[in-house]
Amino acid sequence: MKRESTAKSAKTGHTVTRLLDAAERLFGEHGYDGVGMRMLADEAKTNLGAATYYYGSKEALYLETFMRRFRPTEAARLRMLSEAEAEAGENPVTVEKIVECMIRPPFESGLEHPAFQQFLARNLFMPPPFLHAAIHKEIEPSIAAFIAALSRSLPDVPVDLLHLRSMFSMGALLMFSMQAGKMPAIRNAKFQETLLRELVRFISTGLQSKPAVPIKIRPPLPLPPRLPNK
Repeated sequence: MKRESTAKSAKTGHTVTRLLDAAERLFGEHGYDGVGMRMLADEAKTNLGAATYYYGSKEALYLETFMRRFRPTEAARLRMLSEAEAEAGENPVTVEKIVECMIRPPFESGLEHPAFQQFLARNLFMPPPFLHAAIHKEIEPSIAAFIAALSRSLPDVPVDLLHLRSMFSMGALLMFSMQAGKMPAIRNAKFQETLLRELVRFISTGLQSKPAVPIKIRPPLPLPPRLPNK
């Protein structure tokens, strides 16, 4: 009985993985509205009943497909920042180290799972309504932690400007990551590290620069909206 149960669990795991992998590819290429459950089942080489059984709805499958990569990456970013702050002790973490903590996990995840980069890009630019609140809820603690770290290291840069520049930073990472997979040498570890270090330096320089518009004459910049407490 135990052997049968183990075999059944393994089969279930393989089916779920195939569904998530297929969803990652298809949703990234066609978007939420362009993919149906039957199409997903065919791509995963399973039947429609299995796809419905495991996730119940296309919306649930979409959310799980996104969170499968997104949550571990966010956890890795926060873990790296926590370790850097512990190592720095009472001193502020350097801006370049903060930026490395921000972008190394998603950079490496993008290289490992290139299909997710396309899926992520589509969701950042054209997310289905139900995903917007889910992303914001997941990323809010991360945003708060990194803005707090940057504020300690860059006390002369206004917080609203740090928010704006952080959005610029992640945009640069996303656009670069989508192109990086097309570079012939991208599988070379030294080449990858060089690209990452250059991106860290580029973003860090922008974060530390003086405001382009003097604070006295510019309007307040909008901060990301906070979700209401439920």
